[in-house]
Amino acid sequence: MKLFHILALLAFTLAQTHLAAGAEARKITLSYSAISMTWFPVKVAIEKGFFRSEGLEPQLIQMNGNIATVALANAYVDFSLNISPVLNGAMQGLGTKVVAALNSRPLFALVVRPEISSANELRGKVFAVSSFGNTQAILTEKHLQHLGLKKGEYQLLAMGATPARIAAMEKNLAQGSLMPLPTNVQLENKGYRLLGNTAEIVANPIAGLGVHEDKIKKEPELIKRTLRATLRSLQLLQANPKETTKILMDWTRANEKDAARSLELAKPGFSKNGLLTDDDLSMEWGFIQQQTKKTNVPVAIAHDMTLLREVQRELGM
Repeated sequence: MKLFHILALLAFTLAQTHLAAGAEARKITLSYSAISMTWFPVKVAIEKGFFRSEGLEPQLIQMNGNIATVALANAYVDFSLNISPVLNGAMQGLGTKVVAALNSRPLFALVVRPEISSANELRGKVFAVSSFGNTQAILTEKHLQHLGLKKGEYQLLAMGATPARIAAMEKNLAQGSLMPLPTNVQLENKGYRLLGNTAEIVANPIAGLGVHEDKIKKEPELIKRTLRATLRSLQLLQANPKETTKILMDWTRANEKDAARSLELAKPGFSKNGLLTDDDLSMEWGFIQQQTKKTNVPVAIAHDMTLLREVQRELGM
């Protein structure tokens, strides 16, 4: 699809969205790629009324990464909840920046077939990844290496999206795969085993708040209001798991046990204060550098924590 057609479609869709809602609160649009625990803090902020208390009406719009980059760079959406499109835009010189992290670490666990009981049994096994060389595959290798395996002692099999990777394990074409929450908990209930929480192994923020640099300059107060709502949600996730478990149950239709287990695994990965550093983004940025062959572009151009720190001071954090 040509860029002109993408922009025209986005303009029409968002215009209809704005017309359909009331005019009392300031509407903000946030893009996301798929329903995911990584941006659950935003869902919490919506359900708890944190955005409403800031005079904001958030509207979530699903779009894939490439379109999200274009949409953010051309102000068709206010925020991106996925960090990858923001980093891709920054690398292309489009002026997109991450202004807060929702999670500081990836929310995955290594799921293996029921007959595997320990990391010692992983050598020679096949692990399903979504595609070779992407973030999920890189995290899979880092996870396996953390468990003591070396390159050559395991095999990766590109199988596509989560359902296809589950099918590969069911048919024993693969013996393990790095799975997102809450899928890994659902598989655990079926007898599969979890061998390690990736959030405890490697830093790699996947979700956050990304904006265009023009919005930072022209609408800093809007961004700060959004950041305040988000920080209140991050604080609640750390302080009151029981309350956030109920929100997750309503959102995913999970039972209380599965929702509580999902949040238990996710808690180490959720950001406590929204901050991120060059080091936090280094893995994803390095992957983009390899893809674009722009190894001399510093990751510092892709994030700006100035407004977040102002809000933290206001909240006494």
